Amino acid sequence: MGIHRVVILDGYTDEPAGLGVPPYIGTYPRLIAGAFWLYDKSIKINYYTIDEVRRDIDTFVNSALNSDLVVFIVGTEVPGRYIGGKPITLEELFRLSILLEAKKKILTGPAARYGFGRGGGFVAVSYKRLMNLFDYIVYGDPEIFIYEGLKNSFERAEPWRLRRNYDLADRAFKLGSKIVLQHPNYGWNLIVEIETFRGCPRYITGGCSFCIEPRYGAVVYRSVKGIVDEVEALYNWGVRHFRIGKQPDILAYMAVDTGKKEFPSPNPEILEKLFHGIRNVAPELKVLHIDNVNPGTIYHNREESIKALKIIVKHHTPGDVAALGIESFDEKVVKANNLKVYPDEALEVIRIINKVGSPRGWNGLPELLPGINLVYGLLGETKNTYKTNFEYLKKILDEGLMVRRINIRKVATLENTPLWMHRDTVAHLIRKHDRLYKVHRLRVMDEIDKPMLKRIVPRGTVVKYLFTEAYDGIYTIARQPASYPIVFKIRGRMELKRIISVTPIRYHSKSVIAKPVED
Repeated sequence: MGIHRVVILDGYTDEPAGLGVPPYIGTYPRLIAGAFWLYDKSIKINYYTIDEVRRDIDTFVNSALNSDLVVFIVGTEVPGRYIGGKPITLEELFRLSILLEAKKKILTGPAARYGFGRGGGFVAVSYKRLMNLFDYIVYGDPEIFIYEGLKNSFERAEPWRLRRNYDLADRAFKLGSKIVLQHPNYGWNLIVEIETFRGCPRYITGGCSFCIEPRYGAVVYRSVKGIVDEVEALYNWGVRHFRIGKQPDILAYMAVDTGKKEFPSPNPEILEKLFHGIRNVAPELKVLHIDNVNPGTIYHNREESIKALKIIVKHHTPGDVAALGIESFDEKVVKANNLKVYPDEALEVIRIINKVGSPRGWNGLPELLPGINLVYGLLGETKNTYKTNFEYLKKILDEGLMVRRINIRKVATLENTPLWMHRDTVAHLIRKHDRLYKVHRLRVMDEIDKPMLKRIVPRGTVVKYLFTEAYDGIYTIARQPASYPIVFKIRGRMELKRIISVTPIRYHSKSVIAKPVED
């Protein structure tokens, strides 16, 4: 069929490697738009987020009905809570697909490969349940399916094909960068998620029981040139906030001995080339952050990891977070789920990152702090798991260390992961420990999170470059465009989309009450 008009619906994505919930735009919209424009630059693409559809469903439906093809991007596989947007629900997905029953529709994103994630504590809805809603379910890489479908036919294209290199993806990323102009957050706090590689180096041992990244098989790295060229294209379209986030471990980018060692040694020279290259083509960027860091990489490669972390601090912007997938401080849970580090190893990694990243930068925040992910409902969990986890969090606090945020969540059981085979056991554990989980979470918020926030932004600190973003009762919420930004609440209703500086007044567990100040 001839393709002249395309509609892309971004239902948002959240994966272990990669975030696409506003103010972030993920990698999929650029890959998909770029694949269409690689084939024919005259194809008209209308891009909508699910939040825009909720505000004006008629405009979206009319646009979709007048198109030749509708592409759905779906898949929040990591449980999360969001201020900037609400991912598409299963009910909305069914409703929209029925409203557009007469149109050719493609489902892409992690939901097409690992099922529709319904949040922590739930088993994902199998992608097989979605097969009757769509003409094509692309559980491979979308740029390959779309480009081959346009060149030959979508009936003959192979929806399971995964890239073996980034040759096509790099061209699609660069050409598709223009799609950011249609994002509702463009021009103020939009953050673009940049991909550096796909897959997890721990695939050789199977990786964590619940994680989707090792299921891609051998790691495929993207070239420095491909990444820098994409950043330059985005910068030329006006993007000023970047996160090098779509990978399970930024320190493993082009790592030595990938595929031979479970925790390959970082390659500081390549990281220097990458971050220097980004700074060179985007000289007036406002935010350059990272996301995931594998604590095992740091523990098993201390010297090279410290060099790599120092390079990141040299080139990034302050307020950065190295999100550590620790998952549990319970040794039994670590063993049963093939997690990355044991408790005392994790503690040592947190010390190392603090030593490198604790000095404050121009925006008032420490340069680079660790973030901790704790997951509950994993195999081997007992009541003692909760006690052990709290004890280690208290050790971190009592030692004077800083942790930017502690994510406590129930595991999401996803299709095609080892944990999927034990989903009934996981469901039983989650039900059994539900009350304990709730009490534990509140205790961590009160006894750990609150004093930690006081340590990170003590009174008298001036925190700069925040955008007024939303209202919450009598307060205006302001956040930096950042990895895991601190939520500041200012009494009264300020004009939205303003850039302000604030200083703390008092502290809650997950937010700081603040007042505006002049720089």
